[in-house]
Amino acid sequence: MNIGFFLKKIRKEKHFTLNEVAKSTNLTASLLSQIENDKTSPSLNSLETLLKYYKVNISDFFKQVEQKSHIFIKNIETETLEDANLGVRLTLLASKLENNVLESFVVSLNPGSSISSAKLKPDLSAERFLYILKGSAAASLTGDLEYRMVPGDSLNFKAYVSCVIKNDSPSEELQFLVSGNPPIFI
Repeated sequence: MNIGFFLKKIRKEKHFTLNEVAKSTNLTASLLSQIENDKTSPSLNSLETLLKYYKVNISDFFKQVEQKSHIFIKNIETETLEDANLGVRLTLLASKLENNVLESFVVSLNPGSSISSAKLKPDLSAERFLYILKGSAAASLTGDLEYRMVPGDSLNFKAYVSCVIKNDSPSEELQFLVSGNPPIFI
């Protein structure tokens, strides 16, 4: 089990330092560091103390820790998110793993609709990948470069680069595959 990994993840998501947690829980920063780096396992009492401090239910915590290493999704089981007002439909592909590094979607845009990729910090070595399946698109990177894309075209870019994808067809739906580090869209 990756108990330490998930405790560290929770701490960082809540923007706590080791010293803050140590002071509030009466555990030492050294012990917390050893636990987070899987050098030692927390006692049940220490784990309960940390989870109480983080306001995380112990059963929810273990659901996350015991996650699967892979997932297979049949096409009839895909989940689709839609915003009819924006003309955007996202179909989640095999992206239902907890804490996954790679998210993949099929994005459908109505004519004239657009979507922007989330811009991550430059110190992350994350990338995004687009592959046009149907229709035509204008992909604008950081407002300076624009690529006209048709089926079969692909674009790979760093996740710190902003990208706006617009369906530039007056009548045809645009569909493209996008993969990258979460979160992909804003």
